[in-house]
Formats: sequence, structure tokens, C-alpha cells
Amino acid sequence: MLFLFRHKAAALSPFMLLLLGACAYVTPSQPAAPPLPALAKPAPFSAADAVFVQKLNTMDLAQIGMANIARTHAARNDIALVGETISKDIGALQARLAKVAAAHALTLPAQPSGPEQKQIERLQRWQGAAFDRHYIRYFTATHAKIKPVLASQIATSKNPDLVAIARDVQTRLADYQAVMR
Repeated sequence: MLFLFRHKAAALSPFMLLLLGACAYVTPSQPAAPPLPALAKPAPFSAADAVFVQKLNTMDLAQIGMANIARTHAARNDIALVGETISKDIGALQARLAKVAAAHALTLPAQPSGPEQKQIERLQRWQGAAFDRHYIRYFTATHAKIKPVLASQIATSKNPDLVAIARDVQTRLADYQAVMR
């Protein structure tokens, strides 16, 4: 019996050592985590960009207000349809502009300013062919004012989002003016 006990003890020894060794085994250290990618820097935003955003926002709000009136007051069907298109397109561009402005902590008004609101109210008094004449005249004058601002923004801005918005506005305004002739 003593022999069996010694045998079992001798047989269990390596097993016990294995268990003790497994408990004492220290896992190697984890490899260092790769560095995090650099945060994307926002596109540069200058004071001139802020002025452009304010001007474009003012024009957009006035255009949307006028376009909404054109849908109901125009005599020409093409002007009513362009009014609907302007409302949708400029509204989408306005959302993009607001997103860029918010990324740079710039707050944009949601309503047209005083002079633009007065112009909208003045235009709202007209119906039919008289409305068409006044609306086309207003649109042409607004397009003439914003055209050099858009060209300057495209040429000088280092903010690719604003340049893309300016190009889109420039293209769309030219298309709308071609329809209104």
C-alpha cells in the first residue's frame, strides 16, 4: 500500500506541477495599440467666408420667399414651375449652407431680413403678368448682385464646401434665369 501511495504521488507530481505552472503563467503583454488616426481638421474658414455665408443666406431666404409666391401668383406657367424648383433647390442648398455654418459656430437667421421681407411683401401684392414682370426684374437684379460674390468666393476661398455650394448656386441661378427670359 505504501508503494501505491508513493506511485500515485510520483504520478501526480508532474500533473500538479503543470497545474501550478499554469496558474503561475503570466501572459505576455499585449502589443501596443496602433495610434488613433488624426482627427479630420475642418476646412479653413476665414472672415471673408463668414461674410459670404451671411450674404448667401440672406439671398437664399429672399429667393425662397419669392419663389413660394411665384408658385401661386405667376401668370406664366414656366415661372410658376421655376418658382417651385427654386424653392426646392435653394432650400436644399440652404440646408448645406447651414451645416457648414454650424460646423464653424456661425448662426444664420431663419427669416429674411427687413429689406428682403419688405420686397417679398411688395411682390405679393402683384398678380398675373404684372407679377411676372416684377419677379423677373427682382430675380435678374438679385442675380446680378450675387454673381460677382459667387465668382469671388469660388476663386479665393480655401473652404471646399463653400466653393462647391457657390458653384451649385451659380449654376442653378444661371439655369433659372435662362428659363425666365
